[in-house]
Amino acid sequence: MAKILAVGDPFPDCRVAVLSGKRDREYLGLAEDARWFALSDLNARFVLIQIYNTMCNSCVSETKLLSQFAKKADLDPVLSGQLKFIGLGVYDTNRDVVRFRKHYDVYYPLFSDSHGQIFGCLGQAELPLAYLVRAEGDGTWTIELIKRGYFEPDDKFLQTLRQAVAESEGTD
Repeated sequence: MAKILAVGDPFPDCRVAVLSGKRDREYLGLAEDARWFALSDLNARFVLIQIYNTMCNSCVSETKLLSQFAKKADLDPVLSGQLKFIGLGVYDTNRDVVRFRKHYDVYYPLFSDSHGQIFGCLGQAELPLAYLVRAEGDGTWTIELIKRGYFEPDDKFLQTLRQAVAESEGTD
């Protein structure tokens, strides 16, 4: 089993298929014809990566809350343009992920890790799981925060994200 990643570790670079076409490409700032996505393609300074499974009740609950939270974050003057959200469906097929997103009207792009390779690289065995990662400017990403298990994104979490963005602006 892979080492369990911790705050300060690099997040693994992985490539996944773009599932919702134009909508995902626009949100992520990808080329119109992009069929694949990797974190290194993003211009955002931070990404909140939710790791979930469509059959996990806690994951479903968290996704509903995170979807609303992501909308709020996109309107926040500190976070807008600096933070993106993505979800990664572990052991879910592309079809499962597309249906899940449509059924729950998830605001942010969802991707499939159908064979669990990415999940395996994280060294984790618990879902849901969320990582806040920071761009290093060279295509690599560093883990800033890890949320293990179900959590409810609230105003305190919004403030944590604002603080991370503000601190990173001082290090540019």
